[in-house]
Amino acid sequence: MVAINSDDVKEYIAAGTKLVADLAFKAYGDNISQVGETAFLDAIEIGITNTIAALYDADVGDNEIISILNKHWGINRDEAEKRLIYEKSQATIRELKRHLKMQGLTTTEIDQFMISNKASIKIKRNNELWKLRRKPEKLMKEVQELK
Repeated sequence: MVAINSDDVKEYIAAGTKLVADLAFKAYGDNISQVGETAFLDAIEIGITNTIAALYDADVGDNEIISILNKHWGINRDEAEKRLIYEKSQATIRELKRHLKMQGLTTTEIDQFMISNKASIKIKRNNELWKLRRKPEKLMKEVQELK
């Protein structure tokens, strides 16, 4: 298994950004229709979201992620910080759900766990829980114990 480091991720992001832009110009030329423009903007948004998720998952530091978002996507610091904070909570929620799934729970049971424990709300409001993303067993217990 080959380890991916933050430089690899940055290189892939830079190449992907250029590819998306090149494809859009080839596909639409100078006459980007409203539908084409919407699709292009949606693709950009997906690219930004995936960039943040990949960098965060690769344990790239917050300041470096913000810098990359600014450099490669033109996102100002405040917006980059908001998006990163959102990703931190969402990544924690995804990991908790994945853990529950790997414990054999059905989708319905996972949804019930999340609702009955107000897991998403607790995770969004308590950044200490974000630190447990890589320790899903402990995250699950903390979510259950928090009032």
